[in-house]
This record gives sequence, C-alpha cells and structure tokens, in this order.
Amino acid sequence: PNDLPPEDVDLNRFHSSILNCSKHLMGGIYTLQGTLDIIEMAERIAGSPRALRERPFVSFITCVVSPLKIDDLYGDILCHIAKAGMPVAIPAEPLTGATAPVTIAGLLTGLHAETLSGVVLAQLVNPGTPVLYACTATSTDLRTMGYVSGSVEMGLINAGAAAMAQYLNLPNYTTAGMSDAKVVDAQNGYEKAVTDVLVALSGSNFIHDAAGLVEFASTASYKQYVIDDEIIGMAMRAVRGIEVTDETIALDAYRRVGPGGNFLADPHTISWMRREHYQPKLSDRQLRINWEKAGGPTVEEKAVATAKRLLADHKPLGLPGNLNDALRAEFPKIRP
Repeated sequence: PNDLPPEDVDLNRFHSSILNCSKHLMGGIYTLQGTLDIIEMAERIAGSPRALRERPFVSFITCVVSPLKIDDLYGDILCHIAKAGMPVAIPAEPLTGATAPVTIAGLLTGLHAETLSGVVLAQLVNPGTPVLYACTATSTDLRTMGYVSGSVEMGLINAGAAAMAQYLNLPNYTTAGMSDAKVVDAQNGYEKAVTDVLVALSGSNFIHDAAGLVEFASTASYKQYVIDDEIIGMAMRAVRGIEVTDETIALDAYRRVGPGGNFLADPHTISWMRREHYQPKLSDRQLRINWEKAGGPTVEEKAVATAKRLLADHKPLGLPGNLNDALRAEFPKIRP
C-alpha cells in the first residue's frame, strides 16, 4: 500500500491478510521492525511462541541480491527470522545478461550459490530453521534492458532451479504463471500456460506469482485470478500424469463392450469419468450454435462474472473481536 509510511506497511499487509483469508500467508517484508512486529502479532494469534512454531500460519520471503550479495537489511531480517524459527523462502532474482550471465546454465550456477548462501546463513543462526530453496529469476530483454516475466526461458530457469533443489533434497519455491501482456489476451494465456506447465512438471513444491498478475507482475486483476485458476488446474492435471493400473487399462471394459461398441454407459466410464478428466469452469466446449444461443460469452466475460460472484459471496472469518481489539491496542500502527 502506497498510502502508508514504509515502516507501517509490513504489519498492515499481514494483518489485513489475516482478517480476510483463512489460508497460510507468505509474504516479503521490507523492514526489520515490520518483521519483528509480524512475528509477535502471529504469536499472539497462535496463543504462544511455541504454538506458532508448531503450526506456523505465516512465513516470509527474503532476498539475496544478484550477483552474489546478501545486503545488510535482508541479512539482518533473515537472521531474526531464523532466530524465531519461522519458515522462510530465500530467493535470488538474477536476470539473464544483466545481473547474471546471459546463458541459462550460467544464471543457474550463480543462483545456486546465492540461494544456498541464505540457506546456510539461516542454519548457522538456528539449525533446523525451515527454509525453501527459492528462485524468482527470469530473463532480460536486452533490446530494451526490460524485465521479462512471461518468457519461455523464465520457465526453463525456474524448472532448472527446482531440479537443483531436488538434487540437494531441499524443498523449493519457484516462479511461473506471469505475463508481460497488459490485458487479458492471447499473449497473456500462452505465456502463463507455458511457464506454469514447465515449472509444475519439474516437480516444484511451491510456485508463486502464478495467479492474478499481469504486466510484469505490476498489476493484479480479479478476473485474472479466475482465469489463472483454470490454467493451474490444467497444469496440475498434467502433473498428476497417467495412472497405469489393471483398472485404468480397462481390459474388462473392452470385454464388455466388444468390437464396434461404445463405452458411454459402461460402468468403467461412470466410475472414472470425473476422476480422470479435468473439468474446466471457463473453457467453452459447446457446439457453436449452443454457444451463440447462450450469448456467445468469452472467457474474460465469464471470469468477470465469476469474480464478482466470489467477492459478493465471500465472508471473511476474521479474528475474534476481543483478540483483534487487543492487537490494535498493542500495535497502534495497524490501520482501520
């Protein structure tokens, strides 16, 4: 939020997210005091420091500066996160030809050293600190020196980083599903789909920035979240792969149907049709005549309608009133 002083941003971002979301929260932080405030607030909500460590509902992102540097601020922040025993992703964000060699292998070599330096620092401060080997790297358009978020090379880089982490048996955090497009258009779709599938099939444990972002990750869009949910659903179906068992090979179904028959009403079809195939919510699979009778809705139009419905129906769980009042009293920087 740009309407807050920098020193108030961290606490307010996390507090607002806690009030409006029941999922685990991960975020970058900008100040050391903000980091300490968030940890203390989370301890109050969890009931105790021990309860928070046993089941952390927040985690953090710190950054190594490419090439090959941990700056003073993020070094201090990482050390305090480690002392508190909180989960942390430690990405580097080298850019090909700018803050890393232009070759993907060269970039990955530097990234490996950079993110491992953060992992090692966290373990030196507090052995056993839960860490994620992380990558937010991408390519540079050397014609303009512009940051590129939707290139196929970005997908390859992050898939490569996931492979490096798996080689070391470390959980990993990567990036995919972004686009350089300014609107929801064909470029938006193919850039997101290609990188999502590449990185998902690499075996990454945590793919961030994959939903809701356009224009180099500088713009968030409600309708884009809905569209990205569909792209991610397809990618995860690809990750699940092809299950090969006696039941899926379906020899019994072949025997029942016989030559020239069909499988529409066969028990095997009834049993497997929902499990085997991803069912999209936005994609249109009707005949043109039926699509036209329905008004010819586009994916974008359906995504807007879905987003409006979700926003209207959403009822945040929030926090118990007395707890939220206590947090506001203890942390006066929290805004209404």
